[in-house]
Amino acid sequence: MRTDEQGRGGRVALLVLPLVAVLLAFYLLPLGRAIVNSLHAFGPAGIDSTVWTLENYRRAFDPHYGAVFLRTLRISVIITVITCLAAYPVGLWIVRLSARAQALVLLVYMAPWLVNVVVKALGWSLILGGAGIINRVLKGLGVIGPPLQLMFNETGIVIGLVHGHFMFVLLPLWAALSALDPNLRWAAANLGAGPRQIFLRVTLPLTLPALLAGGLINFIMNMGAFATPALLGGSRTRVISYVAYEVNLVALNWPLGGALAVVLFLIVLVPIWLAGRLGRSRGAG
Repeated sequence: MRTDEQGRGGRVALLVLPLVAVLLAFYLLPLGRAIVNSLHAFGPAGIDSTVWTLENYRRAFDPHYGAVFLRTLRISVIITVITCLAAYPVGLWIVRLSARAQALVLLVYMAPWLVNVVVKALGWSLILGGAGIINRVLKGLGVIGPPLQLMFNETGIVIGLVHGHFMFVLLPLWAALSALDPNLRWAAANLGAGPRQIFLRVTLPLTLPALLAGGLINFIMNMGAFATPALLGGSRTRVISYVAYEVNLVALNWPLGGALAVVLFLIVLVPIWLAGRLGRSRGAG
């Protein structure tokens, strides 16, 4: 029996080994390199590996970069909240459809993710621009005079990323709602609970972990998004990914770019840690 278990464990290890190698080569090693670079000074010749310093982290928290981090965090939270609020009624509507209709509707919601992010952002620019569809329609109806400024600001970024990342909240929420036993709602109704009480005391608590998981994925992707904020927000509404691009690939200041990346990584780790704590406390309860 022990030999069989060891053989099974060896086969599992062989299956996992390629994934570990990919993570090591394309994630952990570059991340480690960025951390090491962030602790070196930057000079006219590039990275000065003879000097170890925390100056890059001090600069990462100065008012200029600090404001960009706060803007990125604010936009990411707004997008996550909007997406979570929008995903719930959509998820409740989808689970009431037939199995075939559910598959079709989910495919429609997933379709934007199959399109290149740059193409999607350019498509949104045709809709949100000063001469775009929205402004032309509103102006033709006499609703507005000067065109609305829907691009090159936070509004454009929020619209583009809510659309692009919506499915990452919808899919886990739909899975949780589909797995929910309808007898629970039936039992609650028999005990006198109304639709509002059934939702708040049965449906929402049982599907909240899926909603939080989707929201966490959504938040992480919002924090690291680059193409959509760059094209719809522009240089006047820069997020940290845009600034990191300028620092690393324009100024070639890899130590400061590494510090910005490490700070962003640590910020993203905070909600992951909180979610882990929340999951352990729910499990213990």
